[in-house]
Amino acid sequence: MTKFNLNRRQVVQALGAGGLALSAGNFIGAGAAIAQDGTTLRIRNDGDIRRLDPATRGGWYDETVMFAIFSGLVRYSPGDEWAWELDAAESIDDSDPLHIGFTLRPGIMFTGDHGEMTAEDVKFSYERFLDPEVNAVYGSDWAALDHVEVTDRYSGIIHLTRPFAPLFTSTLPHASGLIISKAAMEASGEPNIATDPLACSGPYQIDEWRPRELIRLTRNPGWSGPEPHYETIELLPIDDLTSAETAFDAGDLDTTQIAVNSIATRASEGDNIVVKPALAYTWLGMNVENEKLRDLRVRRAVQQAIDPQEVVLATFGDAVTPAYGVVPPPLLGARKTNTYGHDPEASRALLAEAGAEGLSLTLFFGGDPDLMIAAQVIQAQLAKVGIILQIRAMDSSTLTAQQQDNEGGSHREIELFFTTFTTAPDPSWVTEWFTCAQVGVWNFQRTCSEDWDAKNARAAEETDPESRAQIYVELQDELEETGAYVFLYHGVNAWIFAPDVAPAYSADAQWALLRDFGAA
Repeated sequence: MTKFNLNRRQVVQALGAGGLALSAGNFIGAGAAIAQDGTTLRIRNDGDIRRLDPATRGGWYDETVMFAIFSGLVRYSPGDEWAWELDAAESIDDSDPLHIGFTLRPGIMFTGDHGEMTAEDVKFSYERFLDPEVNAVYGSDWAALDHVEVTDRYSGIIHLTRPFAPLFTSTLPHASGLIISKAAMEASGEPNIATDPLACSGPYQIDEWRPRELIRLTRNPGWSGPEPHYETIELLPIDDLTSAETAFDAGDLDTTQIAVNSIATRASEGDNIVVKPALAYTWLGMNVENEKLRDLRVRRAVQQAIDPQEVVLATFGDAVTPAYGVVPPPLLGARKTNTYGHDPEASRALLAEAGAEGLSLTLFFGGDPDLMIAAQVIQAQLAKVGIILQIRAMDSSTLTAQQQDNEGGSHREIELFFTTFTTAPDPSWVTEWFTCAQVGVWNFQRTCSEDWDAKNARAAEETDPESRAQIYVELQDELEETGAYVFLYHGVNAWIFAPDVAPAYSADAQWALLRDFGAA
């Protein structure tokens, strides 16, 4: 772990020097917060747990916990490169892309007297993604699965129907590759796991959950792998980054993500910081089922009234660059330009043509201080073309629930909204959330095209990198053509941590890999 000191000006210059000089996982300074004790790690989670089910999980607030309490055949390695390592598997044979052999480590025990992990558990865990009753939100991760063959107690073969490029980038090492207990699941009588994981197989288990207050993990006594450093990990669900930073300064947290705007100040004050390019994408979305936004001309007018470069510069300075699509560099398929640029004159003409002069809209988003700045800039930009924009910050869970209210219909009241999605190191994981099947699940623009869906499915099967990249560029071109998307930025992930903590994050610092945290 390399440490060095930078003053505020040097940090800002480094971040803006075309490559995020801090992004290699270098750490800054000495830090201020003090860990509670040597056996407990207290960390901010960006939300409370919702669904600890590999097939139907929510966001990284669930995944951070799941990676600690469950095991998969393989897992993401901590560090600066996207790589995987063996986890529950003793060996993996991927020499045949359609038939992936595996052998489990003997002696991996599920909690709650649910017995030893076997190949039957692997078969159950992966094949349930194909079960309509499970209604897997992440079903596309196993879209190429035919079946899992069990060859003995610990071994089996994953049979695919076709080549599947993302298998070892965003399926097996990710949460969709986690293995759950068949016995525990069948005993529950339910098709899905909620906030009770039923049976844990990782180095940690859930000891206590106080909704919206605390998630406490303790070591799993049945874990047979490398022993984690911390006996207890306490995750505090804090949506607001400013509140999280305050908690860190008070000594109530040992590590937390911080807003990009805090990086320079924290560095100049000598705090311990890690900063990495985010494998994420933030955009302004428009709900095409909202009455005001049904007309493509109106959506295009909003699109062309917004100047993403100005938004990003005002929000982050030179620390972040504008996005030209949803696929973040360095993933293949990242776009280099937009089809529709900032053009206020064209925007005003479209509004007049659509009879929408004097249009009033509301922009919804969660409690992110960076997004508040972005919202205010967009508010001023829309005002220049005659659109009145109201800004409404609200609890992100409440907003998501309303956007997913397909039966009650309150989703139609949502007009404009900010969304940030994090992704795995494969472009298939970026585009999957804009399909027809995801309308009202995670596709809150509610755009739907069967042709687009077919092209998206074809991209996951394409094994030639150049051809695959071109397909993803075309998919993003078509999203922009709907008028429902304004691509903003990919950003960076920044964490602050106490001086006696040796943190461990994914290559983009999106996930805190709790089992790998140690003492400095």
